[in-house]
Amino acid sequence: MTINSIASRLKAFLLAFSLTISPCYAAENKLDRAAETFESQRAKGFTGYVIIVHEGKIVFSQGAGIADAQSATPFAETTQFDIASISKTITGLLVAEEITQGRIKPDSRLDMFFDIANMPLGEITIQQLLTHTAGLVDVVGEDSEAISLQNVVKRAAQTPLLYEPGTQYRYSNLGYSLLAAALEQHLGLSYEEIAMRRLAAVNAYSTGYAKVLDRAKSVRRADGRTICEMSWGGHPPGGNLIGNGGMISTPGDMARWLSAFSDGRLVSAEARDLARTPYVDETGEGQSFYGYGLVVEEDDTLGTIFWHNGGSRQFNSHWRELLDKDVIIIALSDQPPSQADRMVLALQRAMFPD
Repeated sequence: MTINSIASRLKAFLLAFSLTISPCYAAENKLDRAAETFESQRAKGFTGYVIIVHEGKIVFSQGAGIADAQSATPFAETTQFDIASISKTITGLLVAEEITQGRIKPDSRLDMFFDIANMPLGEITIQQLLTHTAGLVDVVGEDSEAISLQNVVKRAAQTPLLYEPGTQYRYSNLGYSLLAAALEQHLGLSYEEIAMRRLAAVNAYSTGYAKVLDRAKSVRRADGRTICEMSWGGHPPGGNLIGNGGMISTPGDMARWLSAFSDGRLVSAEARDLARTPYVDETGEGQSFYGYGLVVEEDDTLGTIFWHNGGSRQFNSHWRELLDKDVIIIALSDQPPSQADRMVLALQRAMFPD
């Protein structure tokens, strides 16, 4: 064998070897950068928990700070957070499944569910509620108010619309509470029961409202306040929250149900794709679109991105799926207004630099 042929074979072997191991090195480098970024954000004051999922498996899981100020318990995958407006993602998926099963239609009007015929609210469609194009005000009461969903519907019916439904985008928490009320009327179950049955199928047992609250696992302040006191007003959540915010979940549950959503186990693949459709341009600039309970963006480098965040006076949450990278990044924080948002975006930049 000549020196040239040996060199050629060695070159071919090394090329094949490098192609085999480079994805591993690339993944390790990404996780190294993620770990460095996590520590950097921790140093800047982040408290909460972060999970990164790749190809359906948790590849990074880390907390920062104390979840329970009374017992000095650190944050864990089982810590219960208020995920705020990420509740809308679950509502959007529940409605999408009913649509794909033919039990609800996108153009079904609210007067099909409630006794509000001949009222402007009654003409609003399910699709308009899902995509924030119903002309509704943002809220009709405080999050902490003890009010039923039925009374929220009555109050909404007495509130003038801001614009003709279907003509423009305006984010509305009220719209997703009305969707929750419609689901209850349609299925004859409480919204929480509807959501919990769906989530239990993917082992997300700690996501819901009052039925899943565990004071030993909830974020708890030094004065003893848990999610119940901080987010709900010291009682089970009222109709101004149900369906649009205030839902409890854990980092581990979030990883499970978001992964199950992505691969078509939480809802059908048809319902998943329906929810992921970019229906309405949020800004008018063609860069960010609202689907059903989630935002859809196209990035020149990263490809398709789905995400939603949530914020309240006590919590900030953010999930982001980079579809073409098969990566989901989740951050939950007990320090608003935007610690989780900053963490997720910093991790995205670190793992996938331009």
